[in-house]
Amino acid sequence: MVFDVLSSDYPLLLTVLLMVWLSVRRGLSWIRSMLFDRVPWARIMSRVAFALIGIFLLWVTIFDNWRQLLGYMMSEKNRWRSDPYLLDPPTDVVRVVTFILFGMAVLAGAMLYARYARGYLVPVTAAPTALIVFYILNSFRVRFELVGPLSDRAIDISQIGETIMILVWFAMFYMVIGVLILCVYLAFWGPASILVGLVYRNTFGREKIEEPEMFRLMRERSLARQEDRG
Repeated sequence: MVFDVLSSDYPLLLTVLLMVWLSVRRGLSWIRSMLFDRVPWARIMSRVAFALIGIFLLWVTIFDNWRQLLGYMMSEKNRWRSDPYLLDPPTDVVRVVTFILFGMAVLAGAMLYARYARGYLVPVTAAPTALIVFYILNSFRVRFELVGPLSDRAIDISQIGETIMILVWFAMFYMVIGVLILCVYLAFWGPASILVGLVYRNTFGREKIEEPEMFRLMRERSLARQEDRG
């Protein structure tokens, strides 16, 4: 029972949410401005975007498997190493829905960036950096995760010292897998943000440059003086 809880995806979801919270807690007013944008369509878009990201996280946690999904970033022959518990994969329908929701979550994040941020430096650097971190960290993860407890028989909660060590070991790998999940998201979010940003800023997100009233008056006065001299 204890092992089933520790090895499930629910602690991974809590870890990802904690990491996201620590990353954005100083910018809550910025997120609030997205959710309550004065422009009606932008306000709806922001709320739908956050909802899609939340639905994706819940869907994978409840119906799919985070470790197995991370395996898709590995070669096919080594993919099984991403899930040391060798759990049965979900049905093909569930996995297809997972990929669809992931794509929608990536596009949702890209649209938020296009609407409320500027520049392409962050998405350009995010993707390669995320991939480098992922492959380095994941190579260590698939090796050292096999050293830990892989079944309920490997856990003895009757001894306090061993229980503490097991909890520390799982907590460490929760953080590692949480970072890997965020890296995969950023690896796809980066290119998507560039494309969505280009489309948005050249269509309905195009900035309208209006001439300040002061310059208009100065130009009219200059023309008037020229007419008087002529």
